[in-house]
Amino acid sequence: MKGRSTDGRGQPGSIRSLWNQVYLPNLVLSAGQGAMLPVLVYAARQVHGSTAAGGALVALNGLGTLLFDLPAGRVTARFGERRSMYLSSLMLLAGIGGCVVARSYWVLALCVTLQSAGWGLWGLVRMVHLSRVAPVLMRGRALSLFGGVIRAGNVIGPFLFVAFARHSDARAGFVIFFVCSLVGVAWLALAQDRDDHAASAGGAVSVRPLQVLSEHKRSFATAGVGAVGVSLLRGSRTAVVPLWAAHIGLDAGQASAIVALSAVVDLALFYPAGILSDRWGRRAVLVPCMALLSVGHFFVPLTHAYGTLFAAAFVLGFGNGLGSGIVMTLGADLTPDEGRASFLAVWRAFSDGGTTAGPLVVSAVAGLGALAVAGPVMGAIGAAATVVVVRWLHEPAPPRAAPAAPAEG
Repeated sequence: MKGRSTDGRGQPGSIRSLWNQVYLPNLVLSAGQGAMLPVLVYAARQVHGSTAAGGALVALNGLGTLLFDLPAGRVTARFGERRSMYLSSLMLLAGIGGCVVARSYWVLALCVTLQSAGWGLWGLVRMVHLSRVAPVLMRGRALSLFGGVIRAGNVIGPFLFVAFARHSDARAGFVIFFVCSLVGVAWLALAQDRDDHAASAGGAVSVRPLQVLSEHKRSFATAGVGAVGVSLLRGSRTAVVPLWAAHIGLDAGQASAIVALSAVVDLALFYPAGILSDRWGRRAVLVPCMALLSVGHFFVPLTHAYGTLFAAAFVLGFGNGLGSGIVMTLGADLTPDEGRASFLAVWRAFSDGGTTAGPLVVSAVAGLGALAVAGPVMGAIGAAATVVVVRWLHEPAPPRAAPAAPAEG
């Protein structure tokens, strides 16, 4: 399992073909997901769930993905990318379809968990695929674009809900997600590269998570700390900004505007971040990303009005956008050819664990009656992770052009 990926397909070239084969289908699916996410709490109420039950449903949506990260690695290694993609599609469609027809909270919770597990498998398959086929010299851009289209879809999704759904019917969010999933899966099936025989190959080596951690302990102790740190800060910012907005007396409309404008800043930076990563190295993106996210968290409790909170959210959005795709790019840089799916499954478990834990840490600190401390606590954690990255991250050597490999098949 030693050594970074050097797959022959990942040669210098263009990522133009990936738009039709990867990015646009994922944009459609992400738009559907974006239509569902804001209405999960309201969907719980429609099946007689309490406010707390609605919050638990939101948590389950992330937890299902996290819990399935490691099994997804075994599935992908055993069945190959193509069959795993179809399995993830079935899980997504079955889960979302169940959400549409669910009439009890527990059925809804089970179906949300199933679709989130399917989403986790889908994400891993796409990450394995991109780490293998993206041109080496453009890997940062390729994975930044992947992260960018997911974010763009999540921004488009709520507008789809507003355009096509009655505001009182939260279940319509699932219907939109179901339709988008059908379109995205069909698109991907039709656009896939038929000459990519490696995508159909199954029976690859499946390595146990502890063995992955043992054989790559330096990578996980340095780059992995950076991945967890970024993910913690990204997850916590989605909680700390709205909570603080409510604390200082802003209404829901003002809080939503701040979050939306921050998302626009975030979205505008995903491709420049990929160029910066490819030209100057991963550290040139990861360090300022973590530093700005940490500073933004320290700044939040110092704000007392709309303008100053927007400034803090702007810093958070800028930092988050600067790091678009960096966690996936580092994982792709470090993954070995043998046991690729197993390594990336553990890598995703690290980052998804951070994303899930971030809001929980903020909620726990706020629950102790110390909301003003939540931002600085997360900022301090981020600063510590930044120090680890600056001092000990062993960045992979810059990729170099390799002789073109003969086409497969």
